[in-house]
Amino acid sequence: MSNMISNVCFILLGEAGAGKSATGNFILRRRAFVSRNNPDSFINEAESHSVKLDNTIVTVVDTPGLFDTKGCLLRTLINVQSSQDFVKTGPHFFILVINFGKLTEMDHHTADLLKIMFGPKSLEHTIIVFTHEDEATEKGKNIKDLVNELDENESLKALLDECGGRYVTLNNYEPNEEIRREKLQKMIRMADTLAINWKGCYEDNFSVYGRVLEKHAEDWKGEYLTAEQIRIITEEQKQEERKDTIFSNATGALVGAGIGLLGAVTYAVGPVAVGALAAALPVIAKHFK
Repeated sequence: MSNMISNVCFILLGEAGAGKSATGNFILRRRAFVSRNNPDSFINEAESHSVKLDNTIVTVVDTPGLFDTKGCLLRTLINVQSSQDFVKTGPHFFILVINFGKLTEMDHHTADLLKIMFGPKSLEHTIIVFTHEDEATEKGKNIKDLVNELDENESLKALLDECGGRYVTLNNYEPNEEIRREKLQKMIRMADTLAINWKGCYEDNFSVYGRVLEKHAEDWKGEYLTAEQIRIITEEQKQEERKDTIFSNATGALVGAGIGLLGAVTYAVGPVAVGALAAALPVIAKHFK
């Protein structure tokens, strides 16, 4: 990795059994995550491990599988969103893991789920990893076949387009060290390119997204979300964002006015009264929320 960034975090997302844990181990170059390679596998909470690659500390976060049939999808999304808690410093990106050998009808829903978990700009920070390249090869498929499938699968092609065309194909258990290194370097180069334009602003409203998901988790306990439910969640998240923006602006205006008032009071009554007024400002601000 280049010297551009000293810390980077990859958050793994995808269906259970797609190969998220194995992909994490591939990046870490050791068996850190338990790789079950089973669609029925299930983890409740996010888990992270780190490694130093050249001069960069790379943190990899594994998350609960999407569309897991053992529970409520919304509750899973809330648990996945908690992966942000592992991100301390530096740019962080999403790796969307999809089984190359078994593309499913649920893959095209993933873009919508990413957006309601991490915001509309999350796909701009996403790299797609197609796993099980070896199994696809055994079935007579290759990279050219994958490209053809993407061209025929409009929803999956749209997902790839939204991710800026960034994808890597992996055999997570590739025995050839040179091939493994080439694949990893390709992912790192993509991360470096993304880091150039990383502003860290797309995660500012994570709490807003989480509040709306939590609101509906008790009522919508199904294994899937309908297009209408996703539309409702998206609209409510936008409304909450607008409310937070209004509050932030109002608070900023109040603080600005307070600073001006403090200056006037300082001149008129002295520093003791100023201290009392300064202590009262945070209390006053709460009433505007």
